[in-house]
Amino acid sequence: MSSVSRLIARTALTALLCAGLPAAGWAGNGTQSTVYKWVDAHGVIHYSDQPHANATKLSIRGAQTYAPPPPMPADLSARQSSPRTRPAHAYSSCDIVQPRDQQMLMNVYRATAVVSTQPALLPGNRVQLFLDGRRMPGSGPAFTFPVVRGQHSVSAVVVNGYGQIVCETSTVTFYVHQPSIQNPHNPVHPH
Repeated sequence: MSSVSRLIARTALTALLCAGLPAAGWAGNGTQSTVYKWVDAHGVIHYSDQPHANATKLSIRGAQTYAPPPPMPADLSARQSSPRTRPAHAYSSCDIVQPRDQQMLMNVYRATAVVSTQPALLPGNRVQLFLDGRRMPGSGPAFTFPVVRGQHSVSAVVVNGYGQIVCETSTVTFYVHQPSIQNPHNPVHPH
């Protein structure tokens, strides 16, 4: 049998299994179904769920299936929740307390952002800070990072041990003013 004939035969079997067997009562639940295979006068292999003269009987095992368990009743799942899986309302607030919104930081090259939560940060939870939309390394309530002159924004989220966001701060915008390196009176970069 040529490789083209084998390819046609495999394609035909696949099409038969995908389309024909469900109509023939194939349950797909681990039971076996019968398929008939035969070669015609031109050497073409055929598959069918109906018997044919000179056909070989093949047994095809059904596909493995999965049925999910029924959902747990809401009142039972609420009673079984552990302290680690506290609901999203575990914090009454979380805010960036430093820098203040619209604050101007003069002549600095590093800034610190501080996040406050009410109640205090729960065990297993961590703070993630975003500076100008990029996540900053670290996970504490205070972050120190390098800054350049111009406008910047910070925001933060509190995530639980499963990586779910449980509190989100508002975005704070602050400005950094640094001496120009072209200023002849620049104490940092004298000419």
